Amino acid sequence: MPKIVDHDARRQELIEASWRVIAAEGLEGVTMRKIAAEAGCTTGRLTHYFADREALILASLRTSYDVTGDRARQAIANNSSDQEMLLQFAEEMLPADEERLREWKVWIAFWSAATVDKTLAVENDARHQAWADELAELIKDAAPAADARQEADLLIGLINGVGLHAAVNPTKENLDRARGLLRRHIRQLTG
Repeated sequence: MPKIVDHDARRQELIEASWRVIAAEGLEGVTMRKIAAEAGCTTGRLTHYFADREALILASLRTSYDVTGDRARQAIANNSSDQEMLLQFAEEMLPADEERLREWKVWIAFWSAATVDKTLAVENDARHQAWADELAELIKDAAPAADARQEADLLIGLINGVGLHAAVNPTKENLDRARGLLRRHIRQLTG
């Protein structure tokens, strides 16, 4: 009887292996061989799911944003306060645990590479715009008088700034400062 393989789960495992390699070595350290070793498979199995390094890198970027967005939406699903929903959604983006710190390391590597790689730049911009759209919808509910899109861009700038600092210097103090700044900003925004 042939073995039944969950291709989506296997693909996700390979992407997660790529995140571990990217977080440890940056994009410049990523090779198909290193990711295959991290995943405990052959490069042949890896290329069964991803044609080449670029396809795997792009899938890794897309999936990292998708996973983070799904987690943030899940965190606010049962919240009835518009202000709390906005705050929780924003705080989910901070590098508050090992998983999210790894996500930040992956994003930092992608942002750096996007400065010289047009494909990554276009993909990153599309993901940024989608994130801003989602935040703008939350802001419309939490602060109806605000220019929601402008405030979404400002909030993303704040999250990226404090998140970057907390990811590069992952101390409790830096994370607490990041949370405090987010809370203060959102309280001011939502009045």
